Amino acid sequence: MLHGYKICAVFISRIHEEVLREFIEALGAAFRPHGWRVMVFCTGSDLFWHTASDHGQESIFDLPDPAILDALVIMRDKVLDADCFERLCSRAVAAGLPTFVLNGTHPGCCCIDFDHAAGFASVVEHLVTHHGIRSFHFISGMRDNAFAKTREDVMRSVLAAHGIPFTDADISYGDFWSEPARQAVRRLIEEDRLPRAVVCANDTMAIAVAVELNVHGYRVPQDVIVTGYDGIDAIRYSIPKITSAKSDYSLLARTVARLAVERLDDLPARIDLVPELLCSESCGCVPRAEMDVVDFINNINDSFNRFRNEDEKLGELSALIQGAETPAAVSQIMHDNNIFYCMSCLIKRECLDFSLDPAKIWSETAFGEEMYVLLDSDWHDNEGTWISVRGFVPRLKDMLDFGVPVVFIAICQVDVPLGYLCFHFETIGPQNVAKIYQSAMAVGNAVAGFRNRHYQQHLRAVMEDAYRYDALTGLYTRSAFLRRLARMESEETVEHRTLVLCDLDGLKFINDHFSHTEGDNAIAVAADALHEACHDGLCCRYGGDEMLALLPYAADAEVIRRRILTQLAAYNKRSRKPYRVSVSIGIYVSPNEGFEAMFQKADTLMYTDKSTKPHKR
Repeated sequence: MLHGYKICAVFISRIHEEVLREFIEALGAAFRPHGWRVMVFCTGSDLFWHTASDHGQESIFDLPDPAILDALVIMRDKVLDADCFERLCSRAVAAGLPTFVLNGTHPGCCCIDFDHAAGFASVVEHLVTHHGIRSFHFISGMRDNAFAKTREDVMRSVLAAHGIPFTDADISYGDFWSEPARQAVRRLIEEDRLPRAVVCANDTMAIAVAVELNVHGYRVPQDVIVTGYDGIDAIRYSIPKITSAKSDYSLLARTVARLAVERLDDLPARIDLVPELLCSESCGCVPRAEMDVVDFINNINDSFNRFRNEDEKLGELSALIQGAETPAAVSQIMHDNNIFYCMSCLIKRECLDFSLDPAKIWSETAFGEEMYVLLDSDWHDNEGTWISVRGFVPRLKDMLDFGVPVVFIAICQVDVPLGYLCFHFETIGPQNVAKIYQSAMAVGNAVAGFRNRHYQQHLRAVMEDAYRYDALTGLYTRSAFLRRLARMESEETVEHRTLVLCDLDGLKFINDHFSHTEGDNAIAVAADALHEACHDGLCCRYGGDEMLALLPYAADAEVIRRRILTQLAAYNKRSRKPYRVSVSIGIYVSPNEGFEAMFQKADTLMYTDKSTKPHKR
């Protein structure tokens, strides 16, 4: 339960398909009066190909905690990765979560399926009993395909029950697609074997068959009856409209809701629903009617143009986001383009840590513990805030109060989850659901590009630092110092400069008697002393144990010397090392000389200092 509502989660793919949109809309409507709400977790892919992108998309199924859910719906034919399906079902059953598996089976779940054998039988039976047809040809799907084989068996069984001859020669294979189906019809015509009825294993092939018959001068249904199966939208706009059978997803939704509300503690193991026979023009049951082709084409064009325009805007938006400097700038860009509505975008914490490799998942779970609100199209004040991943999105209670199913989809960089989008439309309409995957792809690419660009900047900075700073001392390297010096001399004018040159005393003695590790320690200690005394200057490790600092003013040489020696004395006292760290120092102040001249004079002073000291330390 969440915010006072019982929650039914739906795991699904390709929500933009008409029957699935109808299912989600009907499920929300059926649950709403009973105090239930629907949360949909969807992918754009049906996960059939097991690609890296599929793996990233399916991360959305890990977002909801089973503990806050009251029922789970998984569409088996829309989650085609068997391992993913098994994992989701097993996790739900182990958590004691009542689980409905639609169009599939799994132990411990309530399995609700359409009896496609009975549905297909109703089409064939209708032709035999209502139209008296006794001459058939069947255009099946792919050879050895389970769905095609089932429909072949039904065809044989129904015709055998009526004593109608039917052999292998009466079967062609159209691969569930248009062109192979048309080729099958052309062969029948060429061989003069056209029957009174051509029964197709799906609607796509039936539409193609009707078109091919018309091309060759045959009338449907007067000369040849044509039927299909599945009840896709296109059969309402074909000429003639195709007789078919349709799985009623609204009935499926109402069945799930009724069982959840009335029998949640005593769910049946299996329920079969029979698809509805749709008698239409292609069998002659419905008279041919003129179709408003202009209106149909206008609707198609409107949908296509809207999709294309939004796709162009999303492409431009993606480029702008990838060039943004801050997350706040990304949020502003998303608002200014005015393309997102009823949408929230949340990204993982690691997406804002540009030191992390974007190709890796750094959180223990798919989305980590906290999400950054990158966009809330309806309530901008939430942007830039953080929310627990268990809270999903800001204002979730308001969305649930409204009652329309809330839809979540992951945004990814290939197989790496970056976050997710949440849609809370006023209606689950075709134009709205079409935006879901389209937006997820565009925003995912944009956020990935933004993150990759900043990670590359981070890597460049790391590489520049490695090149600029000496790893042992943290001072500038010699080459970096000289580049900085050249820039300073071309851009700045100073009246005086001070060059401080230090050379470690007795480095060979320390290396030979106490190890090179201790020698490195002595160099680092001397560098720290120089940097502390000349922190407002340009400090550099000029050679192995030779360091310098260039100050843009006339410094007091004795003050600097005292600072360096005092810090080294303090170190020697507290370190208890078997050797003392000491340096020879040369300090030269010049009003107008170049660096080379200053260096030579400071170097002379430094060696004069060194000559006064014993060889060993």
